[in-house]
Parts: sequence; structure tokens; C-alpha cells
Amino acid sequence: MTHKELLTNLVAEGIEFVVIGGTALRLYNSPRVTHDIDLAVRSLDVDRVVDVMYQLGYRLITAVADASVSVCSTPADARNWIERERPGSVSFIAFAGETTSEIPIDDIDVASQVDFLFELTIPTMNLRKNARRIELPDLSFLVASVDDLIRLKEARSDRSAADEDDLRFLRALKGE
Repeated sequence: MTHKELLTNLVAEGIEFVVIGGTALRLYNSPRVTHDIDLAVRSLDVDRVVDVMYQLGYRLITAVADASVSVCSTPADARNWIERERPGSVSFIAFAGETTSEIPIDDIDVASQVDFLFELTIPTMNLRKNARRIELPDLSFLVASVDDLIRLKEARSDRSAADEDDLRFLRALKGE
């Protein structure tokens, strides 16, 4: 499933989101290469996100090892894991194979990874208020503002060299 197809399905299901991360930077014409997609959602919508993602053939990632990825086999297991672990974000991968709790790394399409972040330094409501609307002929969605992307990158305690490159790009967009 392409990112556009995924976003179309989320919109059709009434899931409110804001595109952030590398995909947002690409929408601002950054040269950054990214394969996954990061979406900010309200924590109140996480159970609905789980249901929709499982309907679309995705599985919640609970752990990553050298040779495999652990996933929840059912939406109920995923919701229970989220309730127990209380993460600030969740990651899904598309997997069309037999339902299992361990998926070999070689069987995973990295481009299918979708990260939903719901505990950010900027509340999702503020991200939505400041966001830019992208209008395509058959899809409309929000992408985080340049200022909010800068704030999100600056707030990261684990900032990488790629994050620093992203910050330089975003600041240049603002003429800084």
C-alpha cells in the first residue's frame, strides 16, 4: 500500500492526523530520503487507529531483534499491549502473511512502516491549528508547519546527523 493509499484510508475512516517527520520534509521539497511515514494523532484516537491499521493488514510492532520483529497478532492484543506499555508512539508494518507474533526481518517491507505519535512536545491540536493543508485531486490532509517541524526536531534528545540536516533545511526555508 502506498502512503497516499494509507492516508486515503485513514481520512475515509475519520482518523485525524498531521504528517510529520521525513515525509513532511519531502512535502516541503527536502532532498531527504525516507521510507516510513510519521503521523501525529490524538491519544484518544489510538484504539481506532489500531482497528483501522489491522483492517488494512498492518501489525503493531512490539520489539525488534536482529533477525525478526515481534508483533501483536490481533487488534485486541495490540490494544492490550498499548494499555500495558503506555508508549508515546506506536509503529506498524504491513504484513500479508500468516498471522504470527514473530516476523523474519527479510519478510518485511521497510517502506510499509507507519509510526503514529501521540505524545509530542507540541499537542496534536496545536499541530493541526498551525498545519498546512495539502490538496490533491482525490485527497486532502494536513502537514505540520515548518515552525512546528523545527520545534519537534529541536526537542529530540536523540538528535541524529540527519535531524541536524533537516533543521538546516527547515531554517533555510524560513530564511534563517
